[in-house]
Amino acid sequence: MPTAFLLSPGPLDPLWLMLACGALVIVFVHAAAAKLLDRSLFEQHLAAYGVPDALLPAASVGLPLGEALAAAGLVTPWRAEAAGLAAALLALYGGAMAWHRLHGRTLDCGCGGTPLPLSWALVARNAVLIGLCAIAALPALPREIGLADVATALAGLALATVLYTALHQLLRHAAAVAAPAKSPLFRSHS
Repeated sequence: MPTAFLLSPGPLDPLWLMLACGALVIVFVHAAAAKLLDRSLFEQHLAAYGVPDALLPAASVGLPLGEALAAAGLVTPWRAEAAGLAAALLALYGGAMAWHRLHGRTLDCGCGGTPLPLSWALVARNAVLIGLCAIAALPALPREIGLADVATALAGLALATVLYTALHQLLRHAAAVAAPAKSPLFRSHS
């Protein structure tokens, strides 16, 4: 199936769509919640990225609400449109991260959760997630979803969550080893 998908993207088995959409929902719900629960910190991140002060209040609410809308839309009949929104947000964030890395700036990514300095690995992560959005936007092959599909999807999403969290932990560890004394944006905000 994956080879056929790469050669001619068309309708995809619903299990692959469940996995792609589920993974994106997890990423976007986490990101939106972290940003909305600590808007002042998110506004600091946006300011560090160069967002004008006049736009900070709207951006600090609008971006996470866009993430929440994308996450909710991925489990509706508007899945393809939600995947497009998710891809646009990821491209916006990835572009901003790449721009700052190209200019030698090391900021907190602002992804939500424990601070994580910008890196090319995060830009690559966003590119992979955009690819996942492309998969999530594909139409589904018409077939019944069985209990085995749901169990497989849940197990796959649990594994994807563990791997995603492990990647972020490795990136945090690598950053801590490379430069242990960073700016206040890299301190714990508990």
